[in-house]
Amino acid sequence: MKLTVLGTSGGFPAAGGATSGYLLELNNRHILIDCGSGVLSNLFRLVKPDQLDAIILTHLHHDHISDMQVLKYAISLSRLHGIDIPAIPVLAPGTPENIADSLQSDGSLIIGHISAQSEQQMFGANLRFFAMDHPVEAYGLSVEFEGRKFAYTADSVPCTNMQPLLQEADLALMDAGTLESLRRPKMMHMTAAECATLANACLVRRLLLTHLLPILDPAEILAEAQAIRPASELAQIMETYDV
Repeated sequence: MKLTVLGTSGGFPAAGGATSGYLLELNNRHILIDCGSGVLSNLFRLVKPDQLDAIILTHLHHDHISDMQVLKYAISLSRLHGIDIPAIPVLAPGTPENIADSLQSDGSLIIGHISAQSEQQMFGANLRFFAMDHPVEAYGLSVEFEGRKFAYTADSVPCTNMQPLLQEADLALMDAGTLESLRRPKMMHMTAAECATLANACLVRRLLLTHLLPILDPAEILAEAQAIRPASELAQIMETYDV
């Protein structure tokens, strides 16, 4: 498997950046995981709309799905100009209902709903979805293929499902949306320190920190994680990582 980072910002895009979006390649198939603001611009540097085989949306906050509406335009306009694009399967939560309903289209997308602890096969890989702790229905995702494991926490604070999601992952992409110095009684994202601690406890082989709030200094986020796990890395836009 190969993972290309299309966007790493949380909440809103950093200047010249994009919010959450990742392209997973396996068996010559292309799976888009999350589709936030600015993601399509980077995605289309790598693949055309007719080369996209599936989409997974971990939750329905707009920094993870805002480019889905633009993708509908890309598909319909491509078809209008003679490019044959089959309807793309999309796996997404069913709530909030009003946002889930907005994903429906006139044949551009086929929407299927994720459920807690669900598991399915896709292009020869085993996908598992884990309920995360976030203000809306949200899922972490693990993908196992040919003896390798990719894990993505999406947005969450530490919760009981983190251990089975992350355990012995070859590559873990984790929500480092805040810092210990900014801790509040109620958190919505993990600190960089929490990411590093969990990665160590779950024997993760390689850790990438993502969902970085643009108003924070990325160097400070990285330093907090590296104080616990020196090999911690910041996910880099348009970088491709082997899983």
